[in-house]
Amino acid sequence: MISFYYFSHRFKRSMLEITSETSYDILDKCLDPTQTEKLPDDVCFKVAIGKKDYDIIRYYGVGWEFYSQKIIDVLSQFVDMSDKCYPVKIDGVEKQYYVIYNLKTYPFWNKDDVVSMYDDPCYFGINDKSISIFGIENTAFIIVSEEIKDALLKSKISNIELKETFGCSIEEYKKIKESNFKPQIHIYEDK
Repeated sequence: MISFYYFSHRFKRSMLEITSETSYDILDKCLDPTQTEKLPDDVCFKVAIGKKDYDIIRYYGVGWEFYSQKIIDVLSQFVDMSDKCYPVKIDGVEKQYYVIYNLKTYPFWNKDDVVSMYDDPCYFGINDKSISIFGIENTAFIIVSEEIKDALLKSKISNIELKETFGCSIEEYKKIKESNFKPQIHIYEDK
């Protein structure tokens, strides 16, 4: 069993949230980090609520996330991000944000059993420590390695939360489930 981290935002007060006139179907298809299709070039976002341009912001009411250049720079220390992110246009916002996409995906072994992401451990079908960033099938999860978690925290990225999850083979997961083992889950946040 290997520790990985679900990489998300914290809902900090006054967090910038954006919206767009673009159809939900297009956004849903293109803002999923496991998809390979980019948003059309003419898509533009605007501020819906909030004022603070933290390093992670989100789409208003849905939760799709957008990442600052600072985050992309940290991720780029571990993986070539040139085919895994692209910039978006946000009217009235000077800071550049990016969509992360085109991530390799892995299965979510206990998706049907997880009631709360904070109380229940999540097990994913990956047991290769060398993979730094990836997505989870049928979710919008971005999962990062321990090394990326440490680098993000060291870089003082704002508005981040990193919740420990676990990678294992299906055989390992079946043994864990049979034994009713429940590991302690660590959560890391910016200050």
